[in-house]
Amino acid sequence: MSILDADSMHRLAKLSLDAGEVASPEEAVERFSRYRLRIHLGRGWADTKAGQACFLTALNTAARAFLGGVEVSGELEPVLTVPLYEGRATGEVIKELGGATSPSQMMSLPTLVLGDALDGHLPEFCIQPSWDHWQANITPAGSHGKLVCISDNPLSGVAAAALAVNEAFLFVRGDLAEAGHRTVGMSLWNPLAIDDWQSEANKGPKLNYLPKDLWLIGLGHLGQAYAWTLALLPYPPDARANLVLQDFDEAAKSNLSTCMLLSSNDLGKKKVRSVARQLEAAGFRTHLVERRFGPRHELMLGEPATALFGVDNVVSRRDIDTAGFAMTVEAGLGSGYRDFRNIRTHTFPGPRKASEIWSAESASQAAVELNETYKKLAAERNDLCGMTQLASRAVATPFVGAMAAALVLAEVLRPLHGGGTHAVLDLQLKNLRHRTGAGPTTLTDVIPSFVELRYA
Repeated sequence: MSILDADSMHRLAKLSLDAGEVASPEEAVERFSRYRLRIHLGRGWADTKAGQACFLTALNTAARAFLGGVEVSGELEPVLTVPLYEGRATGEVIKELGGATSPSQMMSLPTLVLGDALDGHLPEFCIQPSWDHWQANITPAGSHGKLVCISDNPLSGVAAAALAVNEAFLFVRGDLAEAGHRTVGMSLWNPLAIDDWQSEANKGPKLNYLPKDLWLIGLGHLGQAYAWTLALLPYPPDARANLVLQDFDEAAKSNLSTCMLLSSNDLGKKKVRSVARQLEAAGFRTHLVERRFGPRHELMLGEPATALFGVDNVVSRRDIDTAGFAMTVEAGLGSGYRDFRNIRTHTFPGPRKASEIWSAESASQAAVELNETYKKLAAERNDLCGMTQLASRAVATPFVGAMAAALVLAEVLRPLHGGGTHAVLDLQLKNLRHRTGAGPTTLTDVIPSFVELRYA
């Protein structure tokens, strides 16, 4: 029998253990090895960077969630133009991100279709992610409601991919009867728009400006989703962002299931160095800080004044107040098998300080309660400590992180285009109608430094 512990257990497959659906970690992984997905690339999928961002994000996140494999068919010839994979052949990148190319168009697998729709008989689950300006959605293939996929904002492509992979996962798990048979969408320009999210007013302006300097704090699940999304934005080759990357941790096997910029070659290495290597290869300038973020963090003259915070730690969040950043956007995710799709973002400065949102009392660690499955495993394996550690780890998956990254980056990009920020946003990926938050605020005094895009 193999040994799966807290540092090696797949963080999404763990939900089967937490829900009491299986009797062992090995059985949970075996169940997830039955989940498979196909991505079909129809004509025109790569005509925009948003389309490329959608495909790459869908493949990267799905390959880490669908352990039975992700097959890619269709138009595989395009050469990619997004910074992270600029000049690379699609087929080469598919293999690198854990997918497999397939000449067959046998459509028995749950399928995502990018670009032109498929002709003929469609599988039971077949949806199309689409994008336009700051809007993203998914629709049943061939139905009405698909966005035009013309305006080139990769943020909407990332969000559409997250919606699509989430919908496919709901389907294979049997968690939602209407999965694959509904239209789901939102506007990143106005994330609180529910019924009118697809209106002209909520398309948002053309993407003209990108942040020039950013500080990324924490390079785990969320931090790597931020870095991934940044590296898909249409930075000019000679003006890619200056990034300070801060993390102290080394990559463990369990991180491969959540972190979008890690591969098995990175195990045992510092996450910050693995991320920096990929970003530097794409032309970004990086500076590494290999220590914990804490109360003695002091921003120095000339360092990036805008921070993307990805540390899931109440004590660290309280220290946002004293760090000296002009603007900080952070995200938190649900951690249980019922709420792992839930996302909350905060933008500072706001009406409340970080230390008011997260009190000192909330920093205390709650005792871990074991369900019957974990209790039985602890007894069978004579390892109460190990099973308690495993039970304490969050259920997590990168398609939720990718949506959080799109929301967080939208908070930074919106002020550059005359829009406002939201002190808090709440979103449930299972049902996007459950979106709440504070109305937009104009932060004219903290506009980040920016790069102006050049269009032919």
